[in-house]
Amino acid sequence: MKIIDSKLNPMLEAMKEFKKSALSPLMICLPGKIISYNPANQRAQIECGIQRKIGNDFITMPVISNVPVQFSGTQEWTLFHELPPGTEGLIHFSQRAIDTWIDQGGPVAPHEMRMFSATDAFFSPGYRSMQTVIPGLPTSGMGMSNRSGSVRIHMTDGGIALSVGGTSLSLTSSGMTYNGPEFTNSGKTTLNGRTTVNQGGLSVEGIEFGKHIHGGIQTGNGTTRGPQ
Repeated sequence: MKIIDSKLNPMLEAMKEFKKSALSPLMICLPGKIISYNPANQRAQIECGIQRKIGNDFITMPVISNVPVQFSGTQEWTLFHELPPGTEGLIHFSQRAIDTWIDQGGPVAPHEMRMFSATDAFFSPGYRSMQTVIPGLPTSGMGMSNRSGSVRIHMTDGGIALSVGGTSLSLTSSGMTYNGPEFTNSGKTTLNGRTTVNQGGLSVEGIEFGKHIHGGIQTGNGTTRGPQ
């Protein structure tokens, strides 16, 4: 097969230049980050993470405004999280103008015929460069965690583990285990099974059961009646 050198074929060279000029303005998909976020309408200002080449220079593209941000869920339920400036993710650009769809939902006709424009962007947070990669991310089950892992809920086949600093709550098929300095319940508690206090004592309305005694009684070989 004969290879045609485009430098010797003006038509082929022109077609290559046309292809380059036609494709270079198209916005398809780019990494980016949050500049600011409006929680009232879940829209953000986004900066593209890859610069555009103009002539011999690479230029940072203008910040994109009013970008819908993805939160997984339905009309009634959603997963939510903070979106501080610098949050990295992926910017998707729509094939058609999305202005009318943003205001009304769809299906709707695009209000103009622009295609693959930077103004028609969506942002999916969570795609990360090495600058924001999560250290020590678990590889089993699923869960939620802050960056340091000091606050975490982790669900696996074995159960659910919730930890906040040194306090933890573990729920498995064999029961629930709480480990922490204090447990406070301001409501009613009903215990249908046996309750065992191994250490630390038990106090009810200021009365310590482990040291509780009755006065005004006569010693003997009998036993007292049950609690009254």
